Amino acid sequence: MYADTATTQTRYGKDEYGKCLCFSIPFHELSLIDEMDRNSHLELCHSRSQYLRRLVRRDSELKKKQMEENRLPDLSKVFTH
Repeated sequence: MYADTATTQTRYGKDEYGKCLCFSIPFHELSLIDEMDRNSHLELCHSRSQYLRRLVRRDSELKKKQMEENRLPDLSKVFTH
């Protein structure tokens, strides 16, 4: 089961929904938490969540450029949600 979404009212009077995601870190890689906190601070992020979103956007942009340069197949069409 996934976590419920949170609702906030925008200035336009619409309800907008966000998602809370929980991810696991295995015991033998718990040091990643400290590294994530350090890196998020160095990236001037206000939270772990902001840092993770930034990493995903950066990685997505990198993959997009690689696909354009190498003409790799667009796997987003193969792997759908």
